[in-house]
Amino acid sequence: MIEAQEIVTVIEGISKYINNPRTKTDGPHTASELGRFAQYYGADRVLKEINPSEVGSYSESISEGGAVPQAAEKLQVIRGFLSYMKKSGHLEVNLAQHVRIKKNRVRNNKPADIQEVIELTPAGHKQLNAELESLKNERGGLAEEIHKAAQDKDVRENAPLEAAREQQGHVEARIRDIELQLRNAVVIDPKKRRKDARVRIGAKVTLKDLTSGKEQGYTVVSVSEANPLENKISNVSPVGKAVMKRVAGQQIEVDTPLGKQSFLIVRVSA
Repeated sequence: MIEAQEIVTVIEGISKYINNPRTKTDGPHTASELGRFAQYYGADRVLKEINPSEVGSYSESISEGGAVPQAAEKLQVIRGFLSYMKKSGHLEVNLAQHVRIKKNRVRNNKPADIQEVIELTPAGHKQLNAELESLKNERGGLAEEIHKAAQDKDVRENAPLEAAREQQGHVEARIRDIELQLRNAVVIDPKKRRKDARVRIGAKVTLKDLTSGKEQGYTVVSVSEANPLENKISNVSPVGKAVMKRVAGQQIEVDTPLGKQSFLIVRVSA
């Protein structure tokens, strides 16, 4: 049993969660949503300092980012993570119950056939295509699992059938999500772009914390490519928004859950 007094940061908690063989972390949204969660609160934020209202705000930010079914699947990843943290003693409050999807939202007046352009790096575009191919290949196996499980006449307690159908739903939702992204994607190759040294999608940025003096490098990517474990931050994250279109030598301020932090942009490269 893990001691409740152990201080664990967000990124440490995520690492414990995904490395625990008893937890199911192989879903289509798991890696990207846990990465988004760490990016939102800050990887070094102490997990037990996060309060229910912050989790509610996070849920709303996800709900506003897409269709209700897809948002629900993404938030389910966070529920699972927070539930595990509570059971393992790293949270004193059950934050999972505050992860709720806001269903009654005002509709966007934008026509349904007009979608926002998604900027992707070449690596991100390749990764999405590879994931799409893998998921489509998974379809056949899931259909076979459902067929075999459905042969059990007692469907009331047919856990394999329920699990296979649930996984099929996740796979199909993720396929639709990726296909939508690829239809509206513009591949941005920073090496072929005009060299005005400003931060854009695909740029590598080195920041210096003006309080601690510590330097940290990041790659600015789209939301779908964000991965804090690889220092890939999205252009809509607090740090990403602060550095976009800035140049080396400029000072920025970033709003974080711990307050404002000041950074110096040391280097910008493709």
